[in-house]
Amino acid sequence: MDNNQIEDMMREVRHEYEQRQGYTIDDKSRLSHYVQDRVALSNAFRPYTTFAKIGAVFGKDHATIIHYTREHEPMVNTYPSYISRYQLAIELTNKVSDRFAIMPQVKIGRNRNLHNELRTIKKTIKNLQSFQKKIETSLGINESDT
Repeated sequence: MDNNQIEDMMREVRHEYEQRQGYTIDDKSRLSHYVQDRVALSNAFRPYTTFAKIGAVFGKDHATIIHYTREHEPMVNTYPSYISRYQLAIELTNKVSDRFAIMPQVKIGRNRNLHNELRTIKKTIKNLQSFQKKIETSLGINESDT
């Protein structure tokens, strides 16, 4: 797989994401919504490439992208707006990667392989289900109502 193809895919996802959000992500801003956008996109890109290549899309170094991956779960648990941003990032990444015929990469290494990625996805799903139950409870919605 050509590295330029992956970079093109990530840039296309970012472009479509920005169009859907209705604004351009400011890579230097620390405003919460811009940070959430960058974290969401970075985590959506993670199965496809390295931290350094993801960082290039945002003008950031690999350490910042590592920080973004560590911030994913806390953001899921803290910001309802982050969840919708992450869902959009995942949806667009899947759509564009299919169009580019790019599959997630299998990395055999100390901390990164598809088993770890799957574990992270399962944990995210569990957290989202818990968040969903809390919202349903606060709205007075029973599971039988949905």
